[in-house]
Amino acid sequence: MRYLRADERCLICSLRQAENLLKKTINSPEKRWVIFREIFRVMSEMKWGMKPLEVNGKVHRFIMEYVKEEDPFKEEKERSNEMAMKLVEMFRTEILNSPDPVYSAAKLAVSGNLIDLGIPGWKTEDVFEKLHEAYERPFDREDFEEFRNALESASTLFYIADNAGEIVFDKFFIEIMKMQNPSLEVMVAVRGKPIINDVTVDDAKQIRLEEVATLIDSGVEEPGVVLDKATPEFRRMFFETDLVVSKGQGNFEGLYEEERENLFFLLTAKCDFVAEVLKVPVGGKVFISSSSL
Repeated sequence: MRYLRADERCLICSLRQAENLLKKTINSPEKRWVIFREIFRVMSEMKWGMKPLEVNGKVHRFIMEYVKEEDPFKEEKERSNEMAMKLVEMFRTEILNSPDPVYSAAKLAVSGNLIDLGIPGWKTEDVFEKLHEAYERPFDREDFEEFRNALESASTLFYIADNAGEIVFDKFFIEIMKMQNPSLEVMVAVRGKPIINDVTVDDAKQIRLEEVATLIDSGVEEPGVVLDKATPEFRRMFFETDLVVSKGQGNFEGLYEEERENLFFLLTAKCDFVAEVLKVPVGGKVFISSSSL
């Protein structure tokens, strides 16, 4: 059985994310100092064997006890969705006319994970240029032909979503897959509660994701999915659907150890820890079967 356990780099990464969240939500430097001191205490009590996303999730939940806003990234997520909806239309014709629209749409879906779409004041044309540059890069590691074969014979697809903004590109990818397989029934899982910029049911409804798929609340309060913390409905979908696509690094961290046929990971390796596991460079684009890990 495969195992993925956080190491010291994950602790450091969690502290950086905690710093960003505190700067965004707590105005008082003294209060940030006090909370950070308590974060060190929380982390000192963590035992070896946690997954990276469990470390992040525990720190995030602790901080949110001090934060009045339920969804402090709500505005950034809305901006990301709005920007992505403009961008996807700029890509639509190019991808539909490409030699392999499914492959091209998959590349766009993972490329959206590389760009921060929620920065205020960004011009659509400038973001398009950066995104197109990322889109043109090939996958650093892929099992696409295996995925294509699974897609052609699948009746049901379970798509486990990651962040707001890029969820627009996920929707487009789903549209293209349904063009390839018109009888495909698609279910999309989103986060149970707001956590950082991860997509929630409200974020998904903003882009009308329900037009192409049934929305499922994962019930998970981590920046990714861990099966034993997910709802019974999520676990049933995960094991009973014909094909599963796990999007993003957090979901990869949570589902790395799971074994089932036709489970594919679509992500960008955002840190050296995950890049080492995947044997790709940091920033590498990946679309692989769990069977090749």
